[in-house]
Amino acid sequence: MLPVSKGVKTVRANMEKMQQQQAEAFKNAKQPNTATASAPKKEAPVEAEYIEFEEVKKK
Repeated sequence: MLPVSKGVKTVRANMEKMQQQQAEAFKNAKQPNTATASAPKKEAPVEAEYIEFEEVKKK
């Protein structure tokens, strides 16, 4: 029973670590970057090629 509890603790610690990293990334993304906020860029639209496909049905 001991290895299971050790594994649960490890998984819980990893989950908490990932949640903290996501919270920090979200917080950093919310803060506007002064260089991009002051000078918005106009990007040319990207031309994409449309590829048709046939749906294959199994018999």
